[in-house]
Amino acid sequence: MKMRLTVLLLVLWAGTAFAGPPSLQGGKLMPVGTAHQVGVGWPSLFYEWWHSGTPDWAIGGELVYGDWSGGFTNVEIGGAVNASFRWHLKETGSADIAFQVKPGMLLGSMDAGGGDHFVFGLRAELSLPVTVELTPKVNLITGGAIPLTYMIVDNAPDYFVLPLLARIGAEVQATEKITPWLLFELGPAIAFGDGTEAEFAFRIWVGSSFF
Repeated sequence: MKMRLTVLLLVLWAGTAFAGPPSLQGGKLMPVGTAHQVGVGWPSLFYEWWHSGTPDWAIGGELVYGDWSGGFTNVEIGGAVNASFRWHLKETGSADIAFQVKPGMLLGSMDAGGGDHFVFGLRAELSLPVTVELTPKVNLITGGAIPLTYMIVDNAPDYFVLPLLARIGAEVQATEKITPWLLFELGPAIAFGDGTEAEFAFRIWVGSSFF
C-alpha cells in the first residue's frame, strides 16, 4: 500500500514539476479567472486586464513615446487602447503555441518634418506567441509578431507599415501570484506610402503579470 501511494505521488509530481509558470506573453492558456499585466520599455508604458476563456482576452491602454509598432511609427507622445484575443492552438512537448489578434488605436503627436503633427493610428497586430517551459519556474518566450499599422498624419501623406518581428524573452515566477518577464522583438519594417522604405524595427519591455 505504501509503495502504491509513493508511486502515485511521484506520478503526480512528475506531471506538474515541469509545468512552468503561467504565461501571458507566450502561447500557454492562462489560469481560469482574471489577471493583470504591466510593462515599461520602448516604445511604451502599458497596462492590460486579462480574462480567461476561449479565447483568452484582454483590454489595455498604453502611454506611447516611441515607435508604436517597432518602426516608422515614432510618436513623440500619445495614448493608445488595445484589445487582445488569444487562441491556444497546440501543446507539443514542453511548448504551447497560440494565435493572437490585437487590434488597437492611437492618438498622438509625431515629428513629421517641420514640427509636430497630430497623428491617428490603427493597428491590427497578428502574432504566434510560443511558450517553452524550461523549468518549473522559468518559461522561454518566442514566436513572431506582425503589427500591421496604418498611420494618418496631419498635413502629411498617410502610410502603411508592415513590421516582421521575431520575439524572444522569458517569464520567471517570483511567487504563486507574480511572474516578472522580459520581451524583445526585432526585425525589418517596411513602410508603403509616398514611396517604399525599410528600416530595422524593435520593441523591448520589462514587466510583470499578476494572477
